[in-house]
Amino acid sequence: MGQSFAQEDVQDLPVPVNPLRRRLESIDILRGLLMILMAIDHSRDFFTYLPPSFDPTDPARSWPALFLTRWVTHLCAPGFIALAGVSVYLQRRGGKTAAQMERLLLTRGLWLCFLEITVISFGWSFALAPGLQVIWAIGISMMFLGLLQRLPVAVVGAIGAVIVVGHNLLDGVKDTQFGASGIWWDLLHHPAPLIVHGQMVGFEMYPVVPWVGVICLGYWFGRVAGWGVERRERAAAGLGAVFLAAFCVLRVGHGYGDAIEFGRTGSTERTAMSFLEVTKYPPSLDYLLATLGVILLAYAGIDWAVRQGWGKRVRGVVEVYGRVPFFYYVLHIYLIHALALAVTAYEGLNWRFWTVPGSVFIRHLPGWGFGLAGVYLVWALVVAVLYLPCVWFAQVKARRRDWWLSYL
Repeated sequence: MGQSFAQEDVQDLPVPVNPLRRRLESIDILRGLLMILMAIDHSRDFFTYLPPSFDPTDPARSWPALFLTRWVTHLCAPGFIALAGVSVYLQRRGGKTAAQMERLLLTRGLWLCFLEITVISFGWSFALAPGLQVIWAIGISMMFLGLLQRLPVAVVGAIGAVIVVGHNLLDGVKDTQFGASGIWWDLLHHPAPLIVHGQMVGFEMYPVVPWVGVICLGYWFGRVAGWGVERRERAAAGLGAVFLAAFCVLRVGHGYGDAIEFGRTGSTERTAMSFLEVTKYPPSLDYLLATLGVILLAYAGIDWAVRQGWGKRVRGVVEVYGRVPFFYYVLHIYLIHALALAVTAYEGLNWRFWTVPGSVFIRHLPGWGFGLAGVYLVWALVVAVLYLPCVWFAQVKARRRDWWLSYL
């Protein structure tokens, strides 16, 4: 079956009009843009004066600048996971067999899960407090995609579409219905604290079922990414428009797709925020339609800019972050956390607060925090400081072919 996959799903793809490098550049730029945006939200987590209980996307309490600051980072998780699926397809198209990809995805997925509960979780708390977040979701999704490698691309895409469209039907199923086994349901579909023998040992924010659907859709979209440049631009823009249109229909119709209903208020700004307020944990159908729709339009726009030769210097800078996403991800968490600890100590506050497990997500340090301007300043500093390390590691990956580099 693996051989027939390669013949059926690779030979029927049109040969790209432009070089492989140009196609990968568009993907790396998009991934780099998402990595840069992600650091805004994590800078806000550590440096805002607002407590963790304050929801920046709550239209009744938030304001447009804060709402958009948070909402734009909604693009990151679905973008990372969908692009992971695209990358898997492009590796298959590049000559790897189903068996090779299956082995790579299973081992790399396990490796990412291990790093999430060790190196990355420690970076968030500077303490032992396992947190299952986006790297966990990518790792588990990769393993599922590995098990599907012997299926045709269209079938994998169909599985992804069914999961993304249908997973909200499971919202009424609660972990309490499974008794002591409820933790397994939480890992699949419901964010929850990790409780062992009555004690909270960590937290899980990215239940894996919907994210498996996203990586499968990304894998299917890899076929589109392999088309000629103008054809794939039209396809990406068209798909993005369809996703956003479906999102609008579901929101206006108050129908299936999200537990948070859209409500009109006396304020145009708050009505707009209500329309865009969608559920991320777990990601609802509305959330995925909106974010993936924007990402598809962004991909088409970036691909067009590359083809036109626009913004070469800016593209080059953004692309650096997209070529070493995991390296950047780990470093930016440690850097933001270390900055928060250092500034806290400088201001004479209790810097040990930042070594309490889960402190950044659960409670707030009295007297601590900046407004949005301060958060954006920290964000810009973090992105700038990490540029040269990312350039260095991108050069290492470009000139070396060590097997372990594929795991970073």
